[in-house]
Amino acid sequence: MSLRISLGGDIPHYLGAIGLLNALSEKKVTEREDLEIHCSGFSCIPLILWTYQRNNSYNILSTMWGEASKFFKGISKPSLPDIGKDILLLYKMQKKVDLESSRQKLSEFVEKWIPNVEIEEHDKIKIHAFNLDKKQNEILYGNAREVLIHALPYPIDFAPVDGYISSSWVVGIPEGDGIIYIDWYVPFEPRRATDFLLMATFARTSSLIKRVTEKAKATVSIRLSGSAFTDFRYVSNRFYLAGKELIEKCL
Repeated sequence: MSLRISLGGDIPHYLGAIGLLNALSEKKVTEREDLEIHCSGFSCIPLILWTYQRNNSYNILSTMWGEASKFFKGISKPSLPDIGKDILLLYKMQKKVDLESSRQKLSEFVEKWIPNVEIEEHDKIKIHAFNLDKKQNEILYGNAREVLIHALPYPIDFAPVDGYISSSWVVGIPEGDGIIYIDWYVPFEPRRATDFLLMATFARTSSLIKRVTEKAKATVSIRLSGSAFTDFRYVSNRFYLAGKELIEKCL
């Protein structure tokens, strides 16, 4: 009997998913040969670090946290009204994200924090990205840095890399037996055309997430608000507690 655990990853706060991995490790779940951990977007970062630099992965992530909140500023304070304002601003300025500079920025961030290792098909971590050309979700293998710059790009702040964007922004969460995700969506009253477009997009993603979670054996959602969004220790602890809850439900 296999065990497939899946995470969302649409905001940088998924760096705190290191807490989930610690919870799984305590119960020796990570030692299971049949375990697969599927990630998308930002949740892939702690999975890579925990797999290849386990002893100091927490310290790396806690240091990365401050820089990530500035680097991925468009979604570091997740709010639908704020995202709507960003979309409207880009529209008014007729501004496009440059493909090469976008890729270069992501490469610099990834090369600074991610080890230069190979992700093989037999590894337990499965990194998802969405192929825009083929219009399908894919699991990527190869050099961890190269894989990650294809899995991280999200709309507004970054352009697709070689036709790939974060699957979190398209399909929400990969299917799994156990699912953990941050539920940060708060409905707001749309006022502009861009607001209605945004609401329709997130309504579609929410519908896909609902479909995936209904098929899972167990789902744990994490709600964050206020100062919790800026505290790495708090976020990672929430993932740790969510991981313990998921283990009780799945095993």
